[in-house]
Amino acid sequence: MKFDLTEMIKIQEDLNKTIYETQKIDWSTIKNQSHLCIVIELMELCNETRCFNYWSKKTRSSDDVILEEFADVLCFLVTEIIPLGIKSIEINESIKQENQLSLTRRFHQLILNYAELSIDNPNTYKRFTEDLFNLGYALGYSLSQIWEAYLKKVQKNYKVQEDFKTK
Repeated sequence: MKFDLTEMIKIQEDLNKTIYETQKIDWSTIKNQSHLCIVIELMELCNETRCFNYWSKKTRSSDDVILEEFADVLCFLVTEIIPLGIKSIEINESIKQENQLSLTRRFHQLILNYAELSIDNPNTYKRFTEDLFNLGYALGYSLSQIWEAYLKKVQKNYKVQEDFKTK
């Protein structure tokens, strides 16, 4: 299924504008930090799924927590996609919820793909974004759940910026 990123990109551009104004920064000053945020948030997402956690009986976090972490990854990823001109991705809707080993492999592949991300090669970002959405399906979530989590996270991020303005 082709997924159009245009609306998500517009929403993220608007949020970024608010963040940049509130924090008195611009993209060029935080680009490296933002790029690192993708992998940090991806690992936080992985941690909440507990898919790799073979030595413990601790179960995966609630759907709300996992989806919020997923949305965190999306916020930083879409920020990097904005200047690349990527407008749509292909998502494999036939992916069903997967077991822990399969999920661990998906996270591992995303980390390998992250290491290959290149601003000079938009295809690396497209592949990473597609794999991230496919991970969402493998975690048992629908596109509408991912979209709703993203919108909820954006609103939360606006609230954080509003709180900065009132201090």
